[in-house]
Amino acid sequence: MRTNGVLTIVSMLLAIQAGPVWATTTVPGKADPNLAGRADGYTCCNGDSAPLHSPSPVVDVEIGSCVFLEFSATGKVSFSPGTPVGNNPDGDSTFDMTNFGDGISAPLQVRANALLGVFLGDASPTGAPTPGRLNFMAALNYNSLSPGIGQIFFIGDGLTSDTGAGKFDGAQQSVTAPPGATRLFLGTADGSGWFNNSGSFSVQTSITPSDFVCGDAAGPDGVAASDALYVLRAAVGSAICNLCVCDADDSGGIAAGDALMVLRYAVGHQVNLVCPCCQVG
Repeated sequence: MRTNGVLTIVSMLLAIQAGPVWATTTVPGKADPNLAGRADGYTCCNGDSAPLHSPSPVVDVEIGSCVFLEFSATGKVSFSPGTPVGNNPDGDSTFDMTNFGDGISAPLQVRANALLGVFLGDASPTGAPTPGRLNFMAALNYNSLSPGIGQIFFIGDGLTSDTGAGKFDGAQQSVTAPPGATRLFLGTADGSGWFNNSGSFSVQTSITPSDFVCGDAAGPDGVAASDALYVLRAAVGSAICNLCVCDADDSGGIAAGDALMVLRYAVGHQVNLVCPCCQVG
């Protein structure tokens, strides 16, 4: 029994030292990011429908507001039938994706056949306002990116190497989930009609939680009435607090209303605290 106990402890220590846990997702070429979060039967994009051509949800890791994500991807897809040759999630020629709208915006200046992502909250994007389009001109090799809810964004191979030739020698890129994000979907870059695409990607996703919690302005851990008092002090200028902790309504500033929201949350009211994400680096 003692030996088994020692082995168990050793196994646990090895697991801890092994580093972050990566969730693996298979993304077929037919994965249309415009169909993220759509109800079954929804049609779009000249021939695609949910769930047959829906993008792949990332599971086995918890998506939440302001978490930091890193990606590693391999494989090749094509916007035409057949068997794609090579290994290039960064994609091929640069183009502007068609913006089909209805709550999800398509990016500008991404590569055809590249790996893409889109964050959503709990609600369906259908019928919601369509956010602005992200423009990746001269920025496919970004170090960090903060897309909004419903904005399709470029992932590629997850590295800054931006050759379009399947080179995997760049620095790791980081993506910050927007406030209110609870889901992440992975798809591919095409202009229309993903239904006849071919190939697939294998994508690994790791998540690091933010060090800050919206509304938790003062110790101990957890949102309490004392945190609301601290937010109020910050609102009147007698204390200093980061927006990502005290701007509970994501208004761009700290006011008495933020303190009231934190207090209501602390005493159990149904209140959503949505601070902006902390800036890192």
